[in-house]
Amino acid sequence: MKVSVERRHIGLQRPFRVSFGAISGMDVVGVEIESGGVRGLGECCPMQIFDQTPESVLSDIAAMAPRIERGEINRERLQAAMPAGAARNALDCALWDYEAKRSESSVWDLTGLRPVDSVPADISIGIETPEETARIAAACRDAGMIKLKLGGEDDLACARAVRETLPQTALFVDVNGGWTLERLNALAPRLAELGVFMIEQPLPRGQDAVLDGYNKAIPLCADESCHTRADLDRLAGRYDYVNIKLDKTGGLTEALALARAAEARGMRLMVGCMMGSGVAIAPAYVVATLCEIVDLDVPLIVKDPADARVVHDGRRLHRFAGDLWG
Repeated sequence: MKVSVERRHIGLQRPFRVSFGAISGMDVVGVEIESGGVRGLGECCPMQIFDQTPESVLSDIAAMAPRIERGEINRERLQAAMPAGAARNALDCALWDYEAKRSESSVWDLTGLRPVDSVPADISIGIETPEETARIAAACRDAGMIKLKLGGEDDLACARAVRETLPQTALFVDVNGGWTLERLNALAPRLAELGVFMIEQPLPRGQDAVLDGYNKAIPLCADESCHTRADLDRLAGRYDYVNIKLDKTGGLTEALALARAAEARGMRLMVGCMMGSGVAIAPAYVVATLCEIVDLDVPLIVKDPADARVVHDGRRLHRFAGDLWG
C-alpha cells in the first residue's frame, strides 16, 4: 500500500467575505492510497482558525503514512491514532474510498445509508453592502434556501435586503463568531421578524457558556464550536443545530457518529464544508442525506469548473458519480 499527497490551490470566481476576512481561494491537501491498482482518494482544507496550515497537515499525514503503508493502521484504528482535524479527514476519506473500491461495492453499502439522487441545498451570500446583497439575492430567485453571512457593519440592513428581494425563500444567517452576546440579543428578535429561522455560530468558539444569557428569539447552530461528539455535552441546551464538517470531525467516520449522537440528544443536523473539490464534497454528500440543512454550495463558486465535479443546480445538490469517490 502506498500513500501519496498533493497540495494545490483552489480559487473562487470572486472573493467571498465572512466576519474574519475575505477569501479568494485556499490551498487544499489531497491524499491517494493505492494498492494493487485500487486507488482511494481523500481531500482536506486546513484552516488557520483551527490552528492548522497546509504545512502542518502535510507533516501530520507524512508521519502517519508509513504506518498505513505497513498495514498497521486501518480506518478504525486511525480514529485513535490521530486527533480530529483536516489531516485525519483526508486519510479517513481516502480509506473509505479504498474500502469501497477494493470490495467492489460502494460507500452506501458500507455505511448502510440509502443513496438519494439529490438533496435540497442552500446558496450562500457573503458579507456585502445592503445594495450588493440585494443584487446577489435577485440572482438567486430559484434558490430553495439562502444562507447570509453576517458580522459586518450593516447586518440588519443586509438581512432586510434579502427578505425584501426574496420574501418567500427560507433564510438563515451565519456570523462565524463575529458577535457579542449583547449584539445577538439585540438583533435576534429583529431577524426573527424578517423570518430568519436560524443563527449559526453567533459568538466565538469557547464562549458557549455565555449563551446561557441568550433571549432565545431564534434557534442557534454550533459550527466552530462543534467538532466531534466530545463537544456535545457543552453544546446541549445552548444550540439547537450542529453543523457537521468533515475537516472538523476528522473524516466521514466521526461525522456519521456525531450525527447519530446529536440526533439522540434531540439536536438537528446541518452539514457544511470548507473549500474543496468534488473529492471533498462527495463524502459530505453522504452526511447530507441525514441532514435538514445542506450547505455544500462550493461547486457554484469555484473558479475552475473541473474542481466542482458534483453538480449543484442552484436549488439541489446532486449525487456524485461513482468514479469520483466512494
